Amino acid sequence: MLSIRNTLDATVSIGAPAARLTDTILGNGHRDLTETLKAIACEIGVSHIAYLRLSPDKRTDACSFISVVTYSRLWQQRYFQKEYFTHDPVVSYGRNTDQPFDWANLPSDDPTTKPFLTDALNPNVGRNGLSVPLHGRQGVFSVVSFTSDLSRDEWETYKAANMRSLKLLAVLIDSASNIGLKLPAVPVHLSNREEQCLLWAARGKTYQEIAIISGLAFATVKTHLDTARHKLQCMNLTHAAAVAFATGVLPAQALGRGYA
Repeated sequence: MLSIRNTLDATVSIGAPAARLTDTILGNGHRDLTETLKAIACEIGVSHIAYLRLSPDKRTDACSFISVVTYSRLWQQRYFQKEYFTHDPVVSYGRNTDQPFDWANLPSDDPTTKPFLTDALNPNVGRNGLSVPLHGRQGVFSVVSFTSDLSRDEWETYKAANMRSLKLLAVLIDSASNIGLKLPAVPVHLSNREEQCLLWAARGKTYQEIAIISGLAFATVKTHLDTARHKLQCMNLTHAAAVAFATGVLPAQALGRGYA
């Protein structure tokens, strides 16, 4: 596994993970998605990655779930044997927010939270968790979770340095799970400035930082990013960056540090 000590003070590189997921989305990958997620977990320094998608009718039965997880088989069996899919606090909370959330901030007054998280510690799920909820246009709800055994302080540092990268990976994982529903090769053309601004946004830069790097006015940067997002028919910049990489509008290799 990647030495997390080396990533605490810097953003982890997600160029290789993004390329892996892009290959899966475009049908070029030969690896099972679970194996891909295991490799990505090692590359970004987390213990596990889990993906859950629920049908839009919000049924509480196992057949309404689609899941791809790197957890041990023991925990997967326990999860379904104890019917946690009917009262998973991560899923319940994620349905009602569009922002990433730490498992430590799950409602303490929810009677299912403490028993569920305590039980999850035994099969080495991880003592820390971060989930990214994804709400589709047709009512489909998905959540991508990253877990870790770092100390609490180390985990907070890791999240602060890598939140935007984890959000982008979550959207790509969601797209990769729909292998039978591959993204169309939409004929989208971004200008050089739109590509440049969107790439810097994907790397975690703010509007102001992009303006300084590119020598553009703040309002101009915002215009370029808004235009790129609308061309890609996306709801936000994270979604726009993911779609741009998945469809080849931006090369996945561009997320690497050495790519100008």
